[in-house]
Amino acid sequence: MTAGSADAAELAEPLIVAQNIQKRFGRRKVLKSASLQIRRGECVILTGENGAGKSTLIKVLAGIIKAEAVDRFTFRGKPFPEDDAQRRAIGLISHQPMLYLDLSAAENLRFFAEIYAVPNAEERINSLLQRIGMESRKDDPIRTYSRGMQQRVSICRALLHDPDLLLLDEPFTGLDSKSAAILEELILEAKEQQKAILITTHAPLVIRHLATRFLNLEKGLLVDREPVDREPAQ
Repeated sequence: MTAGSADAAELAEPLIVAQNIQKRFGRRKVLKSASLQIRRGECVILTGENGAGKSTLIKVLAGIIKAEAVDRFTFRGKPFPEDDAQRRAIGLISHQPMLYLDLSAAENLRFFAEIYAVPNAEERINSLLQRIGMESRKDDPIRTYSRGMQQRVSICRALLHDPDLLLLDEPFTGLDSKSAAILEELILEAKEQQKAILITTHAPLVIRHLATRFLNLEKGLLVDREPVDREPAQ
């Protein structure tokens, strides 16, 4: 069942639930007991200091790395990761573009479209590339792109298969104002389509209008905390 056809009962239940995630690197426990749940139609903004573990949490939720321990971890009502269908329902933007540098934007997206079994793939690819203003450069190798252009193609890759869950790790990094505005539109559309969205950022006030709620990662725990405007020093 796609997000667009989700019934009322499905919308009422959290799309993803993770309770007491623990993850360490060496002796350092990055995630001590991190818990969260996100429902369809929610856009959760995740903040935290550098090194707090935001990217680690995103990778655990995406199934890229495994937690040392977790009391409950479900996605779409089933234990995660249970099968490839679950992974195909997640769209990820990370600090790395996750693109093949010697391939063009179009070739990269065709490759991922085949992996995700995207219907009407060519139409979907062209539509996304046009939407983010990359249609004229779609046949150029990724290695010839600027950081911001690579990020725009990464956005296309994350949205290509119409995922239920979007995990966006600093997605606005490297984007100019026009590209950032397009990404904001796409996020708002994803909310309207009842997708669940988690965004990490160091500038939560800039995208406050996108948020349904805020979480802050501190000392390995997730805390509900809305950012506040700070008064300038006198």
